[in-house]
Amino acid sequence: MKFQISRARDIFTEAEEGVNLLSQDARYPVWSALIIYSQILDAIEKNEYNNFTKRAYVPKLKKLSSLPYALMRASIPMKH
Repeated sequence: MKFQISRARDIFTEAEEGVNLLSQDARYPVWSALIIYSQILDAIEKNEYNNFTKRAYVPKLKKLSSLPYALMRASIPMKH
């Protein structure tokens, strides 16, 4: 699991570099997903990688509180 989480984080980092190259309408949902999926990885680590008997989830309030940050990231003008 540690290897797979590290791999996923590397892929997320690569994805972040291209998100703002997407159309303006597509950026916010993609940023939201990247942020929340990263939080799920945090939850797996917090559960000591035990995803067989413990559910890794992000509480609804934490998800909702992440959305303004996703919107801010999506609003950054793309660099040419």
